[in-house]
Amino acid sequence: MGITITVRKDLELGIWQGMGGAITEASAYNFSKLSAKRQQALIEAYYSQDGLDYRWGRISIGSNDFCLEPYEYTKRADLSDFSIEHDRKWLLPTLQQILKYKNLILIASPWSPPRCLKLAHMRRLGGLLKPWYHERYVEYIRKWLDAYAVEGVKIDYLTPQNEPHAIQPWESSYYSFRAQRKLAYKYLAVALKDQKTQILLWDHNKKNLAKVADRLFNGSFVTDYGAQKPVAGLCYHWYNGIYPDQMWQVRQKYPDILMLSSEMCCGAKHPYDEGDWQYAAKLYYREIFADINSGSSAWIDWNMLLDWQGGPSHCKNYVKSPIILNEAGNDFILTPIYQALKKLAKAYPAGSQIIRCDYDSEEVLAIARKTKSGHEVVVVNTSGKTQEVNIIFDGQLNTVTLAELEMKKIHYTCAKI
Repeated sequence: MGITITVRKDLELGIWQGMGGAITEASAYNFSKLSAKRQQALIEAYYSQDGLDYRWGRISIGSNDFCLEPYEYTKRADLSDFSIEHDRKWLLPTLQQILKYKNLILIASPWSPPRCLKLAHMRRLGGLLKPWYHERYVEYIRKWLDAYAVEGVKIDYLTPQNEPHAIQPWESSYYSFRAQRKLAYKYLAVALKDQKTQILLWDHNKKNLAKVADRLFNGSFVTDYGAQKPVAGLCYHWYNGIYPDQMWQVRQKYPDILMLSSEMCCGAKHPYDEGDWQYAAKLYYREIFADINSGSSAWIDWNMLLDWQGGPSHCKNYVKSPIILNEAGNDFILTPIYQALKKLAKAYPAGSQIIRCDYDSEEVLAIARKTKSGHEVVVVNTSGKTQEVNIIFDGQLNTVTLAELEMKKIHYTCAKI
């Protein structure tokens, strides 16, 4: 019988705003190793219409696990020594060069408050913000936003904390749902009321996402805290599963919030094992296709440029990226992940009107979009073998045959009146 895909042509889920990647210090450091000519080539590979046409970027406020060493912008609780000087070596020059080529939608996330503002006085292993320093911490974030704006880097969205329920051996900080709400609605909303920067919540995995959304959006706390600025939506990571049903519940219950994937990557057994790369490319397709069909607006990858080992990472948390440095470290390689993302960028460009697809397989995937002349369905096979696929659209049945990792577009023309 094959696999069946049903295109729900009357169920429109907003506009697909495209893809992006995180400009980490590790990525910027690796970028600095390239010649000016190869730097420009890498920028074009990611940001040009002939490349991935990335529209989004993500950066961290202070250090994360993909920095050369841990750091923060102040060591004093009164913030009198606040400085972004550390970022002038690699991160800011790379960001400025990219933004000179293309204006991006930027998300910023802290991995941890400065040690001087935390109870345990440690960046890592979770730890809590001192409850009497909420306003001081928001002042710290505001100082960072203002300093980056002076450098020509303006932040469109801010999340209060990366992975707020994770206790990591690298930079991390724990926030209960109540603490997240308080920080966002009572303090950040007030501090950012005169800025264009909008707030996104969660920034963590999708398991139980429907309950997470209720804990963050559905309650009297919004009015109780007298929020001066509404929270724009939520973002999430992929690390413990895809959970399309959870995503779909959130989209149906909160149709007006922005939903986007803010981080994804695959681990690195060996940085350039071809079979492992192909498997990673399949995981990318399964994640992004499910997100689009759940009404997600955008997708952001993790590190944009890692070295041959999958770093640098000060805690040796090595992973993959779509583009990596060669073993000599003087040029870059477009991996199968990159090639898979390029296929998707061409087949499903930013600005597409999302149409929901239902499919009965986790291995043969479909997304659809509305076009000027009708509808277009993009189908990809990640099953490891040739598959026969039945596509149902408006009562029509089309059957296509797809080889492993083959992607096809099927166009349906509007009926003439």
